[in-house]
Amino acid sequence: MLLILLCRPTLLKLGRNGRFQDLILKLSALASGAVLLDGQPIEMDTLDQKLQAADKENTAVWYYREAATKDAPPHAMAVIQLVIKHKLRISISSQPDFSDYVDAKGVSHPRAPQAVARMPEVVVASNIGEIFENIRKLAAGDKGQGGLVILRPNRTYLVVPPMPESPELKKFAEGLSHLMPAGVQRNVAVIANTELGGGSQAPSVAEVNQAIPFFGLLMGLSYLGHAVWVFEGHASALQAGCWNADALLVDSAMLPLLPAGWQETARAALRNANILVHDRATFQLRVVSNAGAAPAGLGFAAQPFRA
Repeated sequence: MLLILLCRPTLLKLGRNGRFQDLILKLSALASGAVLLDGQPIEMDTLDQKLQAADKENTAVWYYREAATKDAPPHAMAVIQLVIKHKLRISISSQPDFSDYVDAKGVSHPRAPQAVARMPEVVVASNIGEIFENIRKLAAGDKGQGGLVILRPNRTYLVVPPMPESPELKKFAEGLSHLMPAGVQRNVAVIANTELGGGSQAPSVAEVNQAIPFFGLLMGLSYLGHAVWVFEGHASALQAGCWNADALLVDSAMLPLLPAGWQETARAALRNANILVHDRATFQLRVVSNAGAAPAGLGFAAQPFRA
């Protein structure tokens, strides 16, 4: 009876108008004439290309101008003109760390704080292998419609059903196909913050987005037909959580919290030793380990099954 209670899933429902977490482009126009994108200098021609390539539905620009009390210099005006040209949403900050936003009346407000990741206290389950076996089956659709599965520290889990078909979702997911094409279902293990409230009550989509900033990316992979599950990376669950996965995606905020030798443990358990880190600062994926010989993309075995 205890095993049933531990493994009973809670459905997390997404509304029809539920949005993915926005990709944030942080632009700074400095008094020196330099323009920064996510903290790195960038030429205007390159910035033009970056903004043109951005998904207008899921990208927002945070903009900061140094010495904002003076008239805007040409390079600062040029940045604004590019944002307008590419029809991207913009939020003005008065602080160089983008910790605030300025409303239409010129009043500064603090931005909502980002969730602080920590390694939670977990239930050390002797049957952790069985728990993940059930999770993999749920994520793959062997027990119904499938969906993204989030394992909580108390070893209950949430099942996020696939989102309804929409042009926005289809376009977003197609942008991920270069990373992990549809057609062959791949197993994707994810290490991220899974403290999403307690008890049987499901958290809101906003709470999940705050805890897992790349939640939209994960939903996109699930939409493509891949089996995706999320756990916290605790030492007692690391091997079982990575077992039989074709890729491991790690939230950068969790890196200092993982046990020593986590990469070796993960590689030994993965079906294909692809390890990526999602950088919260730049909202970009960094490949740590690639199972393929080619420098671009991820490598996968010809046979997607291992006993």
